[in-house]
Amino acid sequence: MMRRSALLLFPVLFGLACGEGTAPSSAEELQARSAALSAVFSGRVLDANNQPIVNARVTVNGIIRYTNSTGAYSLSVTESPTGYVLDIRKEGYGPVNKLQMSGQLSQEYVLRKAYTQQISPTANTVVQDPASGIRVEVVANTLRTAAGGLPEGGVLFSIVPHGPDSMPGDFTARNALGKTVALETVGAVTLSAVDGRGNTLVLAPAATMNVRLPVPAALGGTMPACVLNGSCRTVMWRFNPSTGLWIEQSASPQFSTTATTFRLTGARQGGTVDPLDGLGSWNTDIEKVNPSCSILEFVNIPLSCYNPLGTTPEPGLTLSLSQTSSGGTVWPSIATVRSSATYIAQYNLLSNAPLTLQVGFPAGAPAYCAYNLTLTATPGSTVSGSIISYNSGAPASGPGYPKDSAGNPIDFVDVAVGDHTCSSHIYIETHP
Repeated sequence: MMRRSALLLFPVLFGLACGEGTAPSSAEELQARSAALSAVFSGRVLDANNQPIVNARVTVNGIIRYTNSTGAYSLSVTESPTGYVLDIRKEGYGPVNKLQMSGQLSQEYVLRKAYTQQISPTANTVVQDPASGIRVEVVANTLRTAAGGLPEGGVLFSIVPHGPDSMPGDFTARNALGKTVALETVGAVTLSAVDGRGNTLVLAPAATMNVRLPVPAALGGTMPACVLNGSCRTVMWRFNPSTGLWIEQSASPQFSTTATTFRLTGARQGGTVDPLDGLGSWNTDIEKVNPSCSILEFVNIPLSCYNPLGTTPEPGLTLSLSQTSSGGTVWPSIATVRSSATYIAQYNLLSNAPLTLQVGFPAGAPAYCAYNLTLTATPGSTVSGSIISYNSGAPASGPGYPKDSAGNPIDFVDVAVGDHTCSSHIYIETHP
């Protein structure tokens, strides 16, 4: 059986995934391949200082493990042809949530530290992150434990802003009509609160919390004109960690030239929100009903160009992507791609939009890697050395991870024979 993967390594404005089709390169991969009807996930969870995060909750398709004293985790789940939703979270940090199409081994994930403030649950309090400007009004006596009890002791309130580089999920969403759509963010945040006993807190049923969410600096800090004049549909969405989808919410958003203000309302006990998700991740997003997708395929690249020193994990190729938001801001992102990835599916892209990609090799890579690098694209493109400029192409068959003609998520065979609806295809090749 051909293995597939969806490593969301690229912190891009829209979704991206990788596909594996090469032979296993380590004993651990051999173990994963031989695990009958199961997928294996392993790795470490670190903070921004490269220190392990202990007791981070790692969930894959409902199976939960917690990281050990070194930040390591390992788990296996039943094989799923539609993919795996990997979710990593820890109070006081921003979550990571990615769609994977196969098991992933020896991965490293970095959780972003939250802005935190100690508050009293019985007093009206304003919590504001000085870096992002996100402002939250916490009303007295409105926080509860997941079981409905009152908080015990003081409360640690956390704010984690998200730009397009740190969004959970892959920008696939479900709107109020139940239609699957793609999204483009103009601001997002993860909010959480824990009491003195470490209980995750939620809003009491029908209680409210007002939030001011500035447009991220990475997107120019200014609201796109189409949001202000109503020519693009922009609403509030809450992230569902178990499905990896953003779900439309009735949160009364109000848009200004620099920010969105909205109101959270506590759900009834026993509602559909996972209590461990707490106050949740919220997103002001522009709805896209006709996104496009592009295939980036890696052709005959020697292992020495990915891993010249034979280290584990291998350093891989560096891909630098630039794309333009609806507000006209050119936004760059960087990804690392290992030798096990034979292709990347960029999806939920703005259709017929200009994109620029630069390919870099790790330190110590043989000179021929860069010297013999060839970049081509269908349709046509402009190439200058290690940089290729191309177009995202016409709309695909729908939002989300690309599918083949049978309606299944694409794999390497589908890419090889062209059985997909992505209209742009980029080839990255080098040789000794």
